[in-house]
Amino acid sequence: MVFGFFARILSFFRGSFKKEPQIIKTTVENIPLLIEKSFLLQKEGLEELTAKKLSELKYVHSRALGIVNDVDSKELEGKPNERLNRAALTAKNQIVHQLRKILEKIDPLDRGKTLEDARHYAGESYNMLATELTVFRKNIAYTSFYFKDEMKGLGESLQEMINSLHELNEAYRKASELFDFEKTKISVELVLKKKKEFTKLLEHKKRLSEELSRKKTGVLNQEKKVGGFKSGEEMGEYSKLESGMTALMSEKQDLKTQISALLLNVDRPLQRFKQLVDSNRWKIPTEEKEMLDLFLSNPMAALKKDPKADVFKKVLAEIIKAIEEGAIELKDREKEKRLASLQEIINFDFFGSVFWKMNEIQRKQIEMNKLIEKNEAKKVLGEEEGKLEEIGKEVDSIEDSIELIEKKESAIKSEIEHDLKHIREFSERVLKKTVVLEEETW
Repeated sequence: MVFGFFARILSFFRGSFKKEPQIIKTTVENIPLLIEKSFLLQKEGLEELTAKKLSELKYVHSRALGIVNDVDSKELEGKPNERLNRAALTAKNQIVHQLRKILEKIDPLDRGKTLEDARHYAGESYNMLATELTVFRKNIAYTSFYFKDEMKGLGESLQEMINSLHELNEAYRKASELFDFEKTKISVELVLKKKKEFTKLLEHKKRLSEELSRKKTGVLNQEKKVGGFKSGEEMGEYSKLESGMTALMSEKQDLKTQISALLLNVDRPLQRFKQLVDSNRWKIPTEEKEMLDLFLSNPMAALKKDPKADVFKKVLAEIIKAIEEGAIELKDREKEKRLASLQEIINFDFFGSVFWKMNEIQRKQIEMNKLIEKNEAKKVLGEEEGKLEEIGKEVDSIEDSIELIEKKESAIKSEIEHDLKHIREFSERVLKKTVVLEEETW
C-alpha cells in the first residue's frame, strides 16, 4: 500500500517535469539562418570533396583526350591478316570519333561552379560513360590488338573517371538533405518575392477600390442630375413639343387610313377598270389614266396633284359607266353596292376633308420642327446621359480590373501556402522541432 502511494507521487512528479514539445515561431525569411548551421560542416566537406574530385577529373579527362588524339594520329602496323587489318582500322576510326564525342559531352572544365551543378554533372557523366562504353566494347577490343598500351592507358583513365564520378554520386546521395536545403532556400526566396507581389496587388486593389467608390458616387450624382433634368422645365417643354409632333403624325395617319378605307370599298372595280384601260378595251384621256395609276399606288401623292380629286372623279364616273354598260361584270347585289361606294367617293369633299387638313398638319409640323430644333433640352440630356454612360463604363472597367487582381491574389496565395507547407515540413525534419511560420496564419 505504501509502495503504491510513493509510486503515485513519483508518477505525479514525472508528469510535472515532462518536457513540452519545443516550438519555434519565426518568419519564412529566417528559416535559412535557423537551418544553415545544421549543414555548414557537411556542405564544407562536400565542397572540398567536389573540388578535389573535379580537379582529378579534369586531369584524367585531359589525359584520356590526349590518348585518343595520339591513337588517331598513329598509323596501323599491318598484320598478315588483311581482314583483321581492315576491321581494326574501322574500329580505330569509330572509337576515336565516339570517344571524342563522349569526352566532349563530359568535359568538366566549366562544370561544378555550384554543388547543384556538380551533382548534375556527376550523375549525367557517370550514366553516359557506363552506357556508352558497353556499346563500343567490340571497337575497343579490335583497336587494342594494334594499340595495346594506348588502349590500356585509355581504359585506366576512363575507369578512374568512372570511379571518381561514382564516389561523387555516392557523396551527393548521402547529402540529399543538403540539396533539399538548397532547394528550400530557393523556395524561401520565391515566397518572399511572391509576398512582395501579393502586397503590391493589395495596394493596387486598394487604390482601385477607392477609385471605384468615387466613380460609383459619380454615377449616383450623374443619375440625379439626369433625373432632375428629365423632370425639369426645359425637358418638360421639349416633351410637350414631341407629344404635339406625335399627335400631328397620328392625325396624318388617320387621314391616310380614312382615304384607304374609302378606296378599299371600290378597289375591285378600280382594278378591273385599270385592266380594261391597260388592254385598250376602254379609252380614257392620258391625264385620267395617270391619275388612276397614282391613286392606286399612292393616294396622298395623287391628292397633291389633284387636290379636289376632280380628275379622279372623272375616272370614277367612267367606272360607273363601264359597270352600267357591262364592261365590268358584277353580280347585282355587288353591283349596287359598288356603284353606291363609287358615288360616295364622287360626292366626297377631298379638298376640305383631306387636302386642306393635310396641308394644315404639314404646316404645323414645320413650325413644331423649328421649335424642336431651337430647343436645346434634348441635346443637353443626350450629353448628360453620355457622361453617365461613360462613368458607367469606367466603373465596369475598374470592377473587371479588381476581379482580375483578386484572381491573381488567390493564385499567388495558393502558391505561397503550398511552398510554406514544404518549407515548414523540411524545417521540422531538420530541426526536430515544431515550426510555426507567421505567414501561414495570414
